[in-house]
Amino acid sequence: MFLITKGDFFLGFYRIFSQNIRKEGEESMGRWVVGWLIGALFWSGCAVKYESFEPTAQENQKVKTLQKELLALSPEVDPKEAELIAHEAITYPKQLANSYNLISPPLFHNFLVNAGIRDRGLCYQWAEDLGNHLKTFRPQSLKIRFGVANLGENDEHNAVVVIPKGGSFSEGIVLDPWRESSKLYWIGVGSDPKYRWKER
Repeated sequence: MFLITKGDFFLGFYRIFSQNIRKEGEESMGRWVVGWLIGALFWSGCAVKYESFEPTAQENQKVKTLQKELLALSPEVDPKEAELIAHEAITYPKQLANSYNLISPPLFHNFLVNAGIRDRGLCYQWAEDLGNHLKTFRPQSLKIRFGVANLGENDEHNAVVVIPKGGSFSEGIVLDPWRESSKLYWIGVGSDPKYRWKER
């Protein structure tokens, strides 16, 4: 991993700064200058790059743990489907990270996307790309849904939610590869300490 270049940071700063000056007028100049100078002092980002998409020993253990939690959703969940979905949910984000040219932490990558320096990698894009990938396997005992928290707010967040066939959204498990920069974070819909999820 390597630190993001100063050129990338300041190019992004210039683009967002100039857009907001045009939108809000010159009176916003001081606020933006101070905000971004503070950001320049405290923000740094590291590239996230994978040489292999095969699961590590630690990731294999995570697959087993997630598979067990998926099986616990309903006695009707197919163990093979639960294993497949768990495996793909944990390993596929590594492919997405490379395709996004990912920079950690997540909010810094968001800044780069919004500045036009990166093409993809916002939370809703992680959710769409992972969710659509999981749907290609056409699981029968598990259903792939999309969740949103704080819709329309500055801290809006999106993720994949897996529910058992015939189950409700509130029974599901949130799959969130954005939150930890491609390392899958998962939790029950109603147990997330940070977000209150609704079906999107």
